[in-house]
Amino acid sequence: MNRVSRYLLRELLVPLGVWVAFMFLLLFVMQFLRGTDVLLGSSVTLVDLGRLIAYLAPHFLMMALPIAFLLAILLGLGRLGEDRELTALQSLGVGPMRLLAAPMGVAAALSALMILITSTAQPWGLTGVKELVSEVIRKNVVGDVKSGVFYEDLSDLTLYAERVSPDGRWTNVLLHDDREASAPLLVLAHHGQVGVSGKGEVLRFALEDGEVHRSGRAGEDYSVIHFDKSEISVGVGVSMGKRSRFTSAKEELTPVELMQAAHDAEAQGGDPRSFRMALHSRLGNALAPIAFALLGTPLAIGRRQSGRAWGYLLTLGGYVLYYLLSRAFEQMGQKGKLPVELAGQLANVIFMLVGAVALYRVNRSGTVR
Repeated sequence: MNRVSRYLLRELLVPLGVWVAFMFLLLFVMQFLRGTDVLLGSSVTLVDLGRLIAYLAPHFLMMALPIAFLLAILLGLGRLGEDRELTALQSLGVGPMRLLAAPMGVAAALSALMILITSTAQPWGLTGVKELVSEVIRKNVVGDVKSGVFYEDLSDLTLYAERVSPDGRWTNVLLHDDREASAPLLVLAHHGQVGVSGKGEVLRFALEDGEVHRSGRAGEDYSVIHFDKSEISVGVGVSMGKRSRFTSAKEELTPVELMQAAHDAEAQGGDPRSFRMALHSRLGNALAPIAFALLGTPLAIGRRQSGRAWGYLLTLGGYVLYYLLSRAFEQMGQKGKLPVELAGQLANVIFMLVGAVALYRVNRSGTVR
């Protein structure tokens, strides 16, 4: 690696680190605000928040690295243009094609890192987030249910206990279950306690010595069932609503698991396209830095001041366009309008073609400023 390449790498890596840190913090705050009902419970500890950050870090990196790299190109190479260092490099025979080498090298390294993350750390982290959120919800229910106070943080469920003991056991319990709107349940019990099962995905309300009242809103039917012991199970995701869902289920699967799920769906006569599309969408996202390097470099080193300013605007807007195109092609792939392999990479292909045209025009001008 020659001195020019090392210099360009330094100009790219420093802003890249800054932008990754900024985007990571921004994404964490946004996700935290989405889950405040869960993450600001009385039983949440700093250890829980630390685990949450660790679990979400791979997912945030997958989201932050492409846009951070694009901004690093604009900031790094743009500064060289503003200081007329690009003009000095050109006078030494360094043209746009040689300037592209450093961004492309960084892009290749980032793509390799993102493929590794999306194949291993990201599914592990998202699975850990799901289990952690379930655990926190259970602790919040145990800790937030107070004697003589109605607890309504669970969607369509209202819980009341006349007395709550230090070990979490309830006395004289009322539970109103309105999840089935046409036939709500009113459960009264002398004793109760909350537990968890199914790897933390289900809350279990274990009730003793009580009765269940069910009424039909459409008619006048009314029934009462007495019980010695009963258990009401509530899915954590359903009970907390969409606000506690940090990601989709497919993102928790590794590429091997996605391929196996597609194979199983096909063997059972189902549609495997959604699983295959999820796999190729991940691969397309991992290769995005290469497309961004090819597009961002010529725009950052544009010849004219006005052209470079437009380059900033177009490239930042280009990221939004890239996201919209990716989602549109993903939908087309899931519906069978495009092969899933092409749908996952088509946004990258379009951006690479546009970048190649822009680089050709800059190189043909014979100057980088």
